[in-house]
Amino acid sequence: MSTNKRSIDPAIIAALIGVMGTVCVTAVTLYVNYFGPPRLPTPTANVVPTWTIPPTATITDTPVPTTTVAVGESSSTPAPDTLTPEPTFTLAPPGIGPDWSNGCISVLWKPYPPDIPTTENNGCLAEPVHIFFAADGRLTFLVTGRFNDTQVYGLFAPVPLNGTVSINTFLRTLSEGEIWMGIFAEPDIDSQGTVIVIPPGNVKQRVLVQKSMPGQLEVQTTASFAKDPPLYDVVFELNNGAVTTKILRDTVFTAVPVQSSQPWLFVGYQVKKGNNRIDAEFLNLLVQGQ
Repeated sequence: MSTNKRSIDPAIIAALIGVMGTVCVTAVTLYVNYFGPPRLPTPTANVVPTWTIPPTATITDTPVPTTTVAVGESSSTPAPDTLTPEPTFTLAPPGIGPDWSNGCISVLWKPYPPDIPTTENNGCLAEPVHIFFAADGRLTFLVTGRFNDTQVYGLFAPVPLNGTVSINTFLRTLSEGEIWMGIFAEPDIDSQGTVIVIPPGNVKQRVLVQKSMPGQLEVQTTASFAKDPPLYDVVFELNNGAVTTKILRDTVFTAVPVQSSQPWLFVGYQVKKGNNRIDAEFLNLLVQGQ
């Protein structure tokens, strides 16, 4: 036997490699056709975490009950808030006397007859009241025309039970008519009272007449006064249900009973049937209580 190793022929090795490559390709092709292509793992995405903000709590007002509910009864419904109304202030009406100085006829005056219409404005009666106007401390009026019957017109105002009322009358014209000033138990010429009358005639030389009411009963008459200017003053003294009248500060009339818990001053005039003309004013009205 020969001792030299035999070497494999390179051509044979190349043929074997080729056969093995063919077998591998065939095996891979069969695998792919049967099982499909190999699946690669799905890459994991980088997820950015999100933060959830907790909800904010809503606070509601708890209504305050309007009333206390007894046990077992249903709860009452809270009353809605209400606005407090603005306070209102009522001004006192101007006093009797000072009202004329302010160009006002105070609402304290009551027209006569009572059916004379009036309206109020800040404590004053809208003027004219009938035919009366107030200005510069005077109550003026002018009456002219023909009348079918006798009628009294004027204003009533409350005065103290005890005290004095003084008033002047200035005359321009007085024909077929009369000036009246008096104290009555009620705001009515048919109530108990006393009235001072200036009858028609020469305004610079007049008599004054005292009458009791109702009924216009003549009580006393003065002598004729000569007055230039024609200014006539009258003072009523009220004392526990009796009224004493003074004319021109020195002529005193008999006291007349006027029983009333609230006496009333009257100023005005009386027209007679036929033509009348009165042009006059009341002034210097002063009311004083005791």
